[in-house]
Amino acid sequence: MSVSVGLFYSSQRLVKLICDNLITTNEILQHFTKMYVASTPYVIDLCKSCGWVEINPSGFLQVTGKGFEILEVQSITERLRIQLKHYIYTLKPSWSKVMHFGRTEALQHFPQEIIQCFEEAELLGDYNLDDSIILWWDTLGAFSRRGIEEKKNSIGRRGETLTLQYEEKRLGVTPLWKSFESNFVGFDILSRVSRQDNSNLSIEVKATTSTSDSISFFITHNEWNVASLTENYLFYIWSLAPTSTLYILTPDIVELSIPNIRGNGDWETVKVEYKKSELERYKVKEGM
Repeated sequence: MSVSVGLFYSSQRLVKLICDNLITTNEILQHFTKMYVASTPYVIDLCKSCGWVEINPSGFLQVTGKGFEILEVQSITERLRIQLKHYIYTLKPSWSKVMHFGRTEALQHFPQEIIQCFEEAELLGDYNLDDSIILWWDTLGAFSRRGIEEKKNSIGRRGETLTLQYEEKRLGVTPLWKSFESNFVGFDILSRVSRQDNSNLSIEVKATTSTSDSISFFITHNEWNVASLTENYLFYIWSLAPTSTLYILTPDIVELSIPNIRGNGDWETVKVEYKKSELERYKVKEGM
């Protein structure tokens, strides 16, 4: 759903109208072809989508808590900021995913009509003169960052689920999903070496949905410490797009990409990247 300054202002008018009157959606459509400067159906759609109004059990429109949050402030600027926040939180538009990049960087990815909304809300002004600008951007940037982390977690869980299925098929028993219980053990799945060998096998799972000719993933220092000290440890690398493909790497292979610690330095996370052609020899064939 695209928005504009006019649509936000029109939405404020509609929320106020519903607050002051017992009215239905059909009655509004019958009496108003436009609400301020925007087409009434679009205004109603935005207000419902953002959760500013809702239909009560009697069939009448009513203002929600989020709607009253808008009405309770007198400043036009502050109302717009609240609306933008609700819009981003609720609908998660694609451009909002870069808000944690920083203001100048993020604006390069914003549609022009969104930039106009931010200008009208005075969110592009001198932050040295208005601490509320910093707070607003920091709050929404944190939300953007959480969204990315949630997506990464979802992709990672998908890889772990596929690993559980693969191991159950390989062994005939279900392995333990350790990372579901704790993030500190240094691996994700506790399986066993084979049907004949009941020795523990620790598996660290990495997954990506990238369709490029390379696969990259991150390894934490804790994961590497456990990998280097554990007798049976493997990295299961899942490429999930366009179809699910599994590559299995030993710590000896990954070690070539692990940084050396010198002097007083240390590392927490390292990015490892391979061309898919490099990993071809480690690909698990279908049916195995």
